[in-house]
Amino acid sequence: MLQVQKVRKLKISSCRYLNCDCLRTLDRTRRALFQHHRYLTSLKLILSCFSTNVINTIIFYLILVTLLFGQEERRLRLIHADILKREVTGQQVLQILEGNVQLQQGHTIIKCDKATQFLGLAKYALIGNVEIFDVDKTLFADTVYFYQNSNEEVALGFVKVISDTDTITAEKMTYYEIQDKLIAEGNVRIVNSNDNIIITGGYADYDRSEQHRKIFQNPVLIEFDSLGNETMRIVGDTMDIFQEENRLQVYQRVRITQPGIKATCGSAEYFKASEKLVLNDNPIVLQSNLQISGDTLLLYLKESELFRGQVIGNALVISDADTLNKGRWVNKLSGQTMDLYLQNRELEKIVVSNQATSLYHVIENKQYKGANEVSGDKIILYFSQGQVSRVWVESKPGVSSGKYLPPHI
Repeated sequence: MLQVQKVRKLKISSCRYLNCDCLRTLDRTRRALFQHHRYLTSLKLILSCFSTNVINTIIFYLILVTLLFGQEERRLRLIHADILKREVTGQQVLQILEGNVQLQQGHTIIKCDKATQFLGLAKYALIGNVEIFDVDKTLFADTVYFYQNSNEEVALGFVKVISDTDTITAEKMTYYEIQDKLIAEGNVRIVNSNDNIIITGGYADYDRSEQHRKIFQNPVLIEFDSLGNETMRIVGDTMDIFQEENRLQVYQRVRITQPGIKATCGSAEYFKASEKLVLNDNPIVLQSNLQISGDTLLLYLKESELFRGQVIGNALVISDADTLNKGRWVNKLSGQTMDLYLQNRELEKIVVSNQATSLYHVIENKQYKGANEVSGDKIILYFSQGQVSRVWVESKPGVSSGKYLPPHI
C-alpha cells in the first residue's frame, strides 16, 4: 500500500488543478520515467503533495501515458515511399508501398523496394533489397515476413545478419521474439572476426538469452592465424557453442586436424580462452609416426600450436620401428598417465607414470638388432629428429625391470 503524507500548507482538493501546474509536473514525471529511469523517486516526491483524489487521477494519467508510449514504440511508421496503393485479391485486402520504401519502428529503420500489409491478418511482407538496421545488429535479405500476432520474423533469400561479435549468413532465418531465439537454415556460415573463427553447417539454433548456439548437419569449425592461414579444423555431427564461456562441445564422429596432427574421438571440448582441447570416448591422436590413445586426452595449444599433450587412464603410444616395414616391428609405451612435450610440432619428450612399460625395437643401418623391454614407476623417453635418443627409468627398488630381447626371439 502506497503511503502518502499530507502537506498542510498546500491544499489541493480538486482535480481541476491538473489543467495547469499539475500537468507540467506530470510531464516532468513522464520524462524522469522514460529518460532517466528515476520513476520511484520522482513519483514519491510528487504524490506527497496531492490529495487522494488527485493521486488517483495522476496514477490513471501515468498508466495511460505508459500504454500510449509503448504502443508508439511498437507502431510501424512510414517515412517514405514513392507509391502507396491498395489492392484486393479475392477477399484479401492489401496495402502496398513501392519504391524506396523506408519505415521505422522504435529505433529500428527498415528499407526495401516493396512493402505489403495484409489487412486483417497482422502480417507484413518486405520484398526486394531488404535492409533492417537495429541497435545491435543489421539484417540484409531478399524477403522478410513479419507475423505480428506470433511475434515471428522470417527472412528468405541470401540472408545476412551483422552484429558486433560476428556475421551470420544463411538461406533462411526465423526469429522468435518472445523466446529471443534465432533459427538459421541452409548453408549456414558464422564468421567471428575477433577470434578468427568460421563455423559452417546446414542448421543453427541460437538462443540469444542464453548465449548458446547449436549447429547441426555437418558442422565444421575452422580457426585461422592473423595471416589467414588455417591452424585447426574441428568436424563432428553436432556442435554446442557457449559464448559466455567461450567454449565449444562437439559430439559424434569428431575429427580434429592441425598441421602434422590428426585426432578422432566420440566427443570433444574446446576452451578457446585457455587454448585447451579435451577428447573423450575412444580418443586417438596421430602425430608423425606416433599413435596416442587413452581414456581421456588433453591437448594444450599456444598461439594455436600444440606444445603439450596429456593422457589420463590406459595411456598407450605405439609407433613403427621401421617406417619402411609398417606393422612389422611396433614400439609400445604404456601406463596410467602420460605427458607429451613438443617443440615446433616435433616431439621432444614423453613421461609415462604409474605401471609404466616400454617395448622398443632397435634398428641400425636397416638391420634389426632386437628389442629392449623396460617397466617401472616412471619412464621418460627423449626424442631427437623423431627417434628415441635416450630412456630414463625411475622406480622403487625391486619394482623396475628391464631386459634385452635378441633378434631370434
